[in-house]
Parts: sequence; C-alpha cells; structure tokens
Amino acid sequence: MDSMIRYLLFTAVSLFFLTGPCTAEDIEAIDWMTLVPELPAREDPFAGLSDKEIDDIEWIIYLRMALPEEITPQFEDFHDELQEALPRLKKKGIDVDEIIADRRFRNSALNTELDGRLVKLSGYLLPLDLSGSAVTDFLLVPYVGACIHVPPPPPNQIVYAVSATPVPYEIDKLFHAVTVTGRMKTKSLTRELFLVDGSSDIDVGYSMTADKIDKYMP
Repeated sequence: MDSMIRYLLFTAVSLFFLTGPCTAEDIEAIDWMTLVPELPAREDPFAGLSDKEIDDIEWIIYLRMALPEEITPQFEDFHDELQEALPRLKKKGIDVDEIIADRRFRNSALNTELDGRLVKLSGYLLPLDLSGSAVTDFLLVPYVGACIHVPPPPPNQIVYAVSATPVPYEIDKLFHAVTVTGRMKTKSLTRELFLVDGSSDIDVGYSMTADKIDKYMP
C-alpha cells in the first residue's frame, strides 16, 4: 500500500512539472498601436509636395471638416478660401474629400482580434463625469490633454472603461497615468463627456471592464 501511495505521489509531481501549475487566463500586455488594425497600404497623396504645400493642404482639409453647413458671417472668409482651393487642388490630382474619407475609415477601423481578450493597457484616465471625487466610468486615452485641451484622438485610440470599484481622482489633475487590466470589447459607441462649461460627445472604438487599475509611471 505504501509503495502504491509513493507511486501515485511520484506520478502527480511528475505531471505537475511536465504540464506546469493550473493558472488563470493569461493577461496580454498591449500598447496603443495594437488597437490599430493592419490595413491595406495606400498611395501617398502628398508624394513630391513641399512641406509648405502639405501644410496648406492640411489647412484646407481642416476647414473642410470643421466648417459648419450653414455659414455665418464670421466664417465667410474661411468658406471662400475653401471654395477657391478645392477645384485648384483637384486639378493637381488631390481630392480633399477622398483624403478625408480615407482618414475617417482608418481612424475608425478596429482590431477585432482583441474582442473578448483579457488585456493590460497603459494610458491616461479621463473621468466622464467631473461632479464627484471618484469615478467608475472613464475614458482611457494615449496622451495628456486629449478631448479637453486638444481635439479627441481617433475612435480607435480611445477606450471606454467601467470599474466596479470607484477610482478616486483630483479635480485639478484630470489625467491620471494608469495601467488598466480587463476584458476588451471592439464595438463603436459614443459617450458624453461632461465638462465645466458644458458637454461633448466622444466617439469611442473600444470598451473595457476594468478589473484592475494600477498607477503607472510613464
């Protein structure tokens, strides 16, 4: 009987070292470039242009995207500049609307391989609601100032996260560097960001259940 017990113990220990201990699901550390899927290469529309020409075209692209449909007097000069520039650029083979459409497509494209995976991502925590001293819903963004002091990043560079445990934050220090661990979902959505002087709708490409939030030192 003793020899049988010794044999069973030896077998169990041998299997342990051969297969390794039973572990929880592996957590995959990702970075912000992981959120951008591989897309077909496209011809550079600015090839052969000078930096000055590229800056001018980028300005026209910005006007095309930013100007309202109904032009009020304060925007008339910008509107005239845009209307004069579009056909001129098109004669040079530069289709501003085509460039904008391509950028929007690439900025909204999601890495669907991340859907359902347990990941760890570092970035900056931006509370969606600034009315309290703790937050459960927040945006994870790649750099300080995103969505507040500068325009928001592309949707595939913003993660909407929900934490079961409220996360404390200081109102005078909105952007906290954190590492968030949780289950990723690839689904486009819109979240309302409440600011001191109003609110803004933010397009988001990813969401995450924040199982763990650690302080990060970038």
